[in-house]
Formats: sequence, structure tokens, C-alpha cells
Amino acid sequence: MIVIIEEARAVERIDEIAATPGVDAMFIGTSDLSFSLGLRGDQNDPLLHEAIAKVVAAGKRHGKVVGRPAGTPEQVKEYVRQGFRLFQAPTDMGFMAAGVKRYLEGVGT
Repeated sequence: MIVIIEEARAVERIDEIAATPGVDAMFIGTSDLSFSLGLRGDQNDPLLHEAIAKVVAAGKRHGKVVGRPAGTPEQVKEYVRQGFRLFQAPTDMGFMAAGVKRYLEGVGT
């Protein structure tokens, strides 16, 4: 079972959540978590990074896979370095937009 961590109170009880029998992975909804922390979606605030690090640390302590959204290959590489092993890729529209952008760059537009 994958649990989704999107609330500040979930981070406060992350060890209890990670130790729950049947929980295999914890996925962090970073945008919702940011709002729950009062950060209004700011993905760069140190408070959010601290909360994310607590979830990753609990995952390591309890042998759980931890995941998060990752929009670029560079983000995936960085997040793997941080200990993440599960990723939400961009939507189909995001992949199409990236492909169109590369195409247009290739033709000089």
C-alpha cells in the first residue's frame, strides 16, 4: 500500500505512519504539503524541504520506499541522490509540450 503524505500533521506522525503494517511506500504530495504548512505552494521554502527530509528519513528508518513528483530528468537524478525511489512523471500533456518544445527548438522557432 502506498500512503500519500500531504498534511503537516502527517509529517508530525511520520514514524507512526511508516511503521504501520502493510505500508510499503510513502508518496509526498509536495504542493498540498506546502499549502498545509502555510507556504501557499512555495516549493523552495526551507520549511517544506525540512518536512520532506523528515519523511525521507522515516522511510529509511522503516525500510519504506519514498516518492514525490519529478518534472524533469534532472530532478529525478537529484531526488534519487536524496533517497527517493518512486516518482510521479509529468502528465501526458506535459510530455507532449516538452516534445513540441524540442521540435520547435530543432527547427529554429
